[in-house]
Amino acid sequence: MKRALTNTDQSAHALLGLELMRFACAVSVLLWHYQHFFFQGGAPVGFETSAQPLYTWLKPFYEAGWLGVQSFWALSGFIFFWKYAQPVAQGRVSTRRFAVLRFSRLYPLHLLTLLIVAALGLWYRQLHGSDYVYQYNDWTHFALQLFMASDWPGRSEWSFNGPIWSISIEVLVYALFFALCKLGLTRWWQVLGLIGASGMVYALKLTDHPIVLCVFFFYLGALTHLAHEALVKRPRWLQYAVQAAGLLAVTMGTALLINGKLRAMFYVAVLTPVALIVLLDWVQPRSATAIRWINRLGNTTYASYLLHFPLQLLLACLTSSLGFTLPLHEPAWVLAYLIGVFGLATVVYQLVEMPAQSWLRQRLGTH
Repeated sequence: MKRALTNTDQSAHALLGLELMRFACAVSVLLWHYQHFFFQGGAPVGFETSAQPLYTWLKPFYEAGWLGVQSFWALSGFIFFWKYAQPVAQGRVSTRRFAVLRFSRLYPLHLLTLLIVAALGLWYRQLHGSDYVYQYNDWTHFALQLFMASDWPGRSEWSFNGPIWSISIEVLVYALFFALCKLGLTRWWQVLGLIGASGMVYALKLTDHPIVLCVFFFYLGALTHLAHEALVKRPRWLQYAVQAAGLLAVTMGTALLINGKLRAMFYVAVLTPVALIVLLDWVQPRSATAIRWINRLGNTTYASYLLHFPLQLLLACLTSSLGFTLPLHEPAWVLAYLIGVFGLATVVYQLVEMPAQSWLRQRLGTH
């Protein structure tokens, strides 16, 4: 990308590199959760990480795919600073409008999948006398889920549609972001201060609350946006030099990670900003078909994130009630799982997410 992302009126394909990264993060989480297929009740049975299909090729996802969540947080930070930071700071986006935009985007599908999982969970409990994977499925946790506050207590008591935990934490960071933008705290050194403070809290283990890491990665994405905005105004040779330095850092980090000398969390903190910068510059297709497909992949990410566990739970109920088994060790099955989830997500995005979002925004007066 050869120009700065300074306003929201740019063409829809301005952030295509980010759409591809969103999709990669979604694939990462889905493959990490492939292990759910081996669960009976709250624990896996006969499960070996290295025995999962295509393990040689998919090892990073099977071993540490959960880190896709942290990259998602960084992506949110990048996009929110690009789209909202200055409009909020300048008073062009009100508190109500910001809240409605977020609510209409996130809540309808969350509510739908929560109700589906609650119903399927009752079926599974009747079949097995226990809950599937996530064990805190009581009325208290259902109430927390209804308010998208499942992990606000910070106790990691995952319940119902468990993957929503990261969204519930991100909602808190949205509120922090909006408040800090209203105060005008959007400069690079202020963002860097937030990254440093949250990183220090995490390193010193002052609290286990996941909001600490969410703040760190969200504002790491924000800093990446500010760096990208400054970089695209510089000569191309300097842009290439920065990209080369970033790729070298990732290469060195990969070697350290493989040798056990770098924690995966820190590796992702290096990889994500570099990937953002490189993908934004490199992913610039001219084909309208390619642009359409990349956007479509990006649009499936939220739905795929919330739909994959309900689908796994449904299959667990069906295999138990009908007496058949899934070919869990076959490469064709893991591919069918991914294709099925993203295919369903495409349909749900078009038939549920977008209509519900538009209806809520019209009723709540944001158009």
